[in-house]
Amino acid sequence: MNIKSSDNLDTLAQKGHHMHRKSSSRKALVSRRGFLGCLGITTLGLLTGCSGTPYTKYYFNPYVAKDFHPPEVKYCFDTVGHKRGTYPFVLGGTCCCTPTAQLLETYHEDGFLLEYSSVEELEKVYADKGIVLRHENGWACNNMCDHGPHVVFGGHCMVAPVVGTQNYENVATGKQATL
Repeated sequence: MNIKSSDNLDTLAQKGHHMHRKSSSRKALVSRRGFLGCLGITTLGLLTGCSGTPYTKYYFNPYVAKDFHPPEVKYCFDTVGHKRGTYPFVLGGTCCCTPTAQLLETYHEDGFLLEYSSVEELEKVYADKGIVLRHENGWACNNMCDHGPHVVFGGHCMVAPVVGTQNYENVATGKQATL
């Protein structure tokens, strides 16, 4: 900016020339505050750390195309549908379907659980082993709840995994990721 000798100090002040020092000190003040705030948040984050660990890990390489042939379903559950001839998981089988009267009838047709006359008896076996069959209000936890992971992987949650997730495929095929 060209300053003429005829310009007096009032004119320069109106043009904003004297404000230059104040604005730079304000910028410095803001940047110090920003730095200290960022430093405080970072320190707090380091002290508290990350909470929890994921229960489901991916076992596939995301850069390789999936096979056209779907993997074999080893464990059946509510959203996959019951596989005839499978035994309840709680009694050593591969069926993770939530007990219902219709499922108990299917077990009887397959020659299984003839000693169980009601669904409540079978649900009691699950409850005695601490296995959660469903959550209040039908919450789909995808086995990430306090009772997870899924019973297939040693947890106490037998709620069906959410369709379309990697956990759904992991539970159905019985493949658990290794680190």
